[in-house]
Amino acid sequence: MSLYLFSLSIFAFIYLLIYINWQKITGYIRRHKLLWMLPTAGDYHFLFGHLFIFWRYPPEEIFTRLRPWIRATAPVSVVFTPIVHIINVTEPEVVESLIGKMKNLNKNFLYTFLHRWLGDGLLTSKGPMWQKRRKILTPAFHFSILLQFVDVFNRETKNFNNLIERQYLNQPIDVMPIISDFTLATMSGKFKDDSNSQCKLLNGLETSMGTKVNLLTKTGLKYKSAIQELGNMIMKRSTTPWLWWQKLFDLSPLRKIEKKDLEVLHNFTTNIIVEKSRNFKTFDDHFDESVTKRKYPLMDILLNAKFRHKGIDDTAIRNEVDTFMFEGHDTVATCLGFTTMLFAVHSDFQREVYQEIVNILGTDLANKPTYANLQEMSLLERCIKESLRLYPPVPVMGRKTNDEISTKFGVIPKDVNVFIHLYDMHRNPDLWLNPDKFDPSRHLPENSQNRHTYAYIPFSAGPRNCIGQRFAMLEIKAFFCGLLRKFVLEPVDTPETLSLIQEIILRSQNGIRVKFTLRQ
Repeated sequence: MSLYLFSLSIFAFIYLLIYINWQKITGYIRRHKLLWMLPTAGDYHFLFGHLFIFWRYPPEEIFTRLRPWIRATAPVSVVFTPIVHIINVTEPEVVESLIGKMKNLNKNFLYTFLHRWLGDGLLTSKGPMWQKRRKILTPAFHFSILLQFVDVFNRETKNFNNLIERQYLNQPIDVMPIISDFTLATMSGKFKDDSNSQCKLLNGLETSMGTKVNLLTKTGLKYKSAIQELGNMIMKRSTTPWLWWQKLFDLSPLRKIEKKDLEVLHNFTTNIIVEKSRNFKTFDDHFDESVTKRKYPLMDILLNAKFRHKGIDDTAIRNEVDTFMFEGHDTVATCLGFTTMLFAVHSDFQREVYQEIVNILGTDLANKPTYANLQEMSLLERCIKESLRLYPPVPVMGRKTNDEISTKFGVIPKDVNVFIHLYDMHRNPDLWLNPDKFDPSRHLPENSQNRHTYAYIPFSAGPRNCIGQRFAMLEIKAFFCGLLRKFVLEPVDTPETLSLIQEIILRSQNGIRVKFTLRQ
């Protein structure tokens, strides 16, 4: 009798569990049924799925080896692993369904690797939290504020040119380290060139943080090093599937690296917030005619949201500043590096862009471009856009679906992780004629009017597009406006000699080498 009651109790408990979780169970079954009906991304092992793709090759080879594999599969295809199933997407119509509306705002599981660093910042936050932060931060990129950044961009470009002229003329150099320093300097607004000593490109972060911060101190150099090391660690984890599970990662040696770097990064930013908060005065943050009289840096807007509206705390402020520091300089530096190489390789376009700049500003280098001048430089803008097509700084974006999405390839289930491969979509021969060719005319209005809107999205698209894209384009145009008036760029590296790797952003493994000669 007791055995009967015990068995009955077990049965009742199992039944209760199934009843309570029935919706999850049926959802799980339907999700996997739909996944199996979608095209599969090439051959896979019956037990390990596609896991061999990740562990067979070292990280520096994965990017190159994945390209033909992705292009050989359907534009919507499933990657199976024992840990998580992933859907790869390279079809513009499907991309629009994924990111074009407010439904699928959440990033996928890989962005959780950034959470200990960036917390619930604009890059990683979800749903209502993201909407709240976006609303707070949008004024930092208002048109009237961007106008005032042009002087900063012009000044830092001049100082970059001075550095090249003093130290690097007529010799092959890897431009990425000094370009990365330049983009950090544009965020400072406090650059001073010392022509009698080694140029110091980093001595503050005033544009973004609203206070002068010296990045040439021991603490500042540790901060820059920690950003680079943490980025490498995150990419290593991304290509090691068994480390996707947080508990296994925390037992690995990478966790020690992460912990050390996070302490440096968070202490650095926290100290700035404390210092800036001491004498901070709130202001009216409604946009009217007065807003054009001064700019409010990112830090000021965040602190104003804290003290005036009680809408954000110190941790949230740190998350947003860390996010802007990460996204605001590294992605722009990547574009500047690849575009510099492309101008060097394509001397015909370099000459034409130089002539466009001269037609607008003249040959006197003392004439600095205004915001209006930069908007006139349409060929320069097309060249930048074409560089972003060929080398999107963020070559892959991730989302998690909140609802089922019907496509001509099948139904993408709810609650699955999706990767949108911008690099491959931007070089898809079905969308672009001679896709590997540098051809800025692709971006003429008459040549792009029949192209799908989501076939070209270097700054993402839809509600969760890049909040700083106008800031970035303005900085890039100002940089080349100054650089090409001063120097002729000669090729050393070419697209064929580069070895591309994907860390958090797209990089050339051995840098990007160019030669600068003074323009006569």
